[in-house]
Amino acid sequence: MALYAITLGGTYIYDDSFLIGLDERVQHPKLWGQFWTHDYFNGAIDNLYRPLVSQSYGLQWWVHGNRPWAFHLVNLLLNAGVCALVAELGRRLLDWRVGLIAGLLFAAHPVHAEAVAGVVGRAELACAAGALGAMVLFLKRPITTRRAVSIFILCLIAMLSKEQGMLMPALLVALLPVRRGLLATEGERTPEQRHAERQAMLLMFALVIWTVGGVIVLREEVLHLKFEWDRGFLDVAMQPMIQSPRLDRWLIPVALLGRYFQLLVMPLKLSLDYGLAVIGPTIRLADPSLWLGAMVLMGWIAGLCVSVARRNWTAGFCLVAMALTYSMASNVVIIAAIFGERLMYLPSVFFVILAAMAMVRLRPRVWGILLAILLALGSIRTWTYVRRWNDRDAFYEYSLREQPKSLKIHLLVAFADYEEGRLAESRRSMDDAISIYPDYWELWKMQALIDMKAGEWNRAVADWQRTFDLHPAGTVNEQLEKAMQMRDEERATTRGGK
Repeated sequence: MALYAITLGGTYIYDDSFLIGLDERVQHPKLWGQFWTHDYFNGAIDNLYRPLVSQSYGLQWWVHGNRPWAFHLVNLLLNAGVCALVAELGRRLLDWRVGLIAGLLFAAHPVHAEAVAGVVGRAELACAAGALGAMVLFLKRPITTRRAVSIFILCLIAMLSKEQGMLMPALLVALLPVRRGLLATEGERTPEQRHAERQAMLLMFALVIWTVGGVIVLREEVLHLKFEWDRGFLDVAMQPMIQSPRLDRWLIPVALLGRYFQLLVMPLKLSLDYGLAVIGPTIRLADPSLWLGAMVLMGWIAGLCVSVARRNWTAGFCLVAMALTYSMASNVVIIAAIFGERLMYLPSVFFVILAAMAMVRLRPRVWGILLAILLALGSIRTWTYVRRWNDRDAFYEYSLREQPKSLKIHLLVAFADYEEGRLAESRRSMDDAISIYPDYWELWKMQALIDMKAGEWNRAVADWQRTFDLHPAGTVNEQLEKAMQMRDEERATTRGGK
């Protein structure tokens, strides 16, 4: 909590503005029902369904209005709860030392900064809280009917907060060997106790599995929020893989795995965006991320084989859980974004538990010193990065210096200047972005908006025409016609004056 307390002075960054400031459902309780019947972004290209998170935004706005610090406070508290759950899960999986190390490493890890400092990161936080809470309860003996229902409710919270929550049946099944091993050390139980626990366990799995099925049917057949993304609606700036040749289509996910592993081990450079042209639709065989990803994949397979051979079910569970929760962000099946730090929030739980299991094999003094060093380095990097989120414009400028090829960050900087009337600076940002990738329609749209605000109607018509050529949408055509009308009126006025 102390590490992220500085976020209370923050504001809305990137998608925060859209999901809170511009979404009418948040501000009007009469529209709250649409949280449960419409997509997360309310009509955008994203086939996301996170009604519980959206509902929390609406409830907060109703209670305290437009106060960014209050939204950040809820995120801070949720993250603190998740850190405690990581520590408790580590303790129940092995012992208090693993719990202590894992909880502290998770709390200080810089890769979590985006999920906590950005209000929209609440989806990651709430999903992790529900999932970890369910796993912690699942490891407690015995499974009673009340505990089974509690686990189901926590799983439901995870499912309605983020798509990873639908992995809960698989995660609980993966946890069964660990649970059996723990129970074997607790003594014999009577036949009546075993029967009662078996019935409660069946009830729990029935509730969780049927609910996952119900959520899938609701999304696919009722709300038409398909899990398989239509490539025609994906944004190339966010997901360059829609333009990848066949071989690159399968090599890039391996390179992404290498990038994520590098962030987990050495999070020196953090960024708000990793889209085009930071990560492109093709990949070079000399790219170190590709070979690092291949080594990580082979290491995971070897680690899983060794864990099964030695019946080390705790390590095996962590490896399986890390792979399951990462699978949805891996882009083996293409999603809306090619890469994002917040996507590693839940998978990193099992990474730090594995790291803690390795550290406790050292002598206490050695792992104590190592933990202190890692905490100091992680806390410094986290705090210095998170504090930048409090000033939107300065943060965008910093992000652009870190990722000068990011088209999305160029757009964010340009729009901030556009809002403040700094049209020359806004145009300069767009000129730089267009020189990097001239075929992205959003750049020309932003350029056209700048032209219109500056009253340069000839340029506006040309830029809107370019936008329409790249993205022939009805709304773009309307803006083109409006610009042409204003240009003609200006010409008529000029001729009349002469």
